[in-house]
Amino acid sequence: PSEYRIQVCAAHYGCRLGAMKRVLVGVGKALRDTGQAVERMGMRAQDNWIFQEKICRHRALMNLFDQRPKLRPSVFVAPNASLIGNVSVMDESSIWYGAVVRGDQSPVDIGGKSSIGDRSVVLSASVNPTGFAAKTSIGDWVTVGQGCVLRGCTVDNFAVVGDGCVIGEGALVETHGMLEAGSVLPAGGLVPRGEVHGGNPAAFVRKLEKDEIAAIEKKAEDVSMSAKKHADEFLAYSNTYQLREQLGTAAGKI
Repeated sequence: PSEYRIQVCAAHYGCRLGAMKRVLVGVGKALRDTGQAVERMGMRAQDNWIFQEKICRHRALMNLFDQRPKLRPSVFVAPNASLIGNVSVMDESSIWYGAVVRGDQSPVDIGGKSSIGDRSVVLSASVNPTGFAAKTSIGDWVTVGQGCVLRGCTVDNFAVVGDGCVIGEGALVETHGMLEAGSVLPAGGLVPRGEVHGGNPAAFVRKLEKDEIAAIEKKAEDVSMSAKKHADEFLAYSNTYQLREQLGTAAGKI
């Protein structure tokens, strides 16, 4: 009975703590919105209408209440990519242009030296129909091509997902597994270790050669090096405020 009481108290404490975090986040958002509204009122009073200029509000990293993306300092996120909610990305990985990684229902974990290609979408799921964990897990040295969709699946270390592939809930690509471009791996599907699968639905094509297995790590390293070159071109912070000043100067208000 005493152990049961302890478990009940711990559960109640966890629920109260989560509710408190959500309240604090809501209060913070209300304060931010109030501050912006007051600023707009003041600018109207000064006959300064620069706030009506259409400036992109895109955010590469976006919180969902108390869930926030966690990135290592060496991760490259393209300026028009989006990481939302409970997302974790490890060292020297890269999220390329137009990609979306959304951890709003369950966690999304991406290992080191891995890459999510342009316009690819990585999603989590609230419930996995196969009975496995609903989160999405991508291992180390994984290359995900352009225009892919991954949802509630697992891609193990040193795997390759070709351009335009779709991987469903509960599917598994094992270590040194490869999906050919345009393939569909349905829910609960499997690409065994060292095999190439392709088609819709994906089926066995052939075994990987030794030199192909060795090339997987090199490909991941090459993408990581390319990401560092792209990262060098971008400042750590936005320069939107400079645009705002330029617009104000042009309008004769600053």
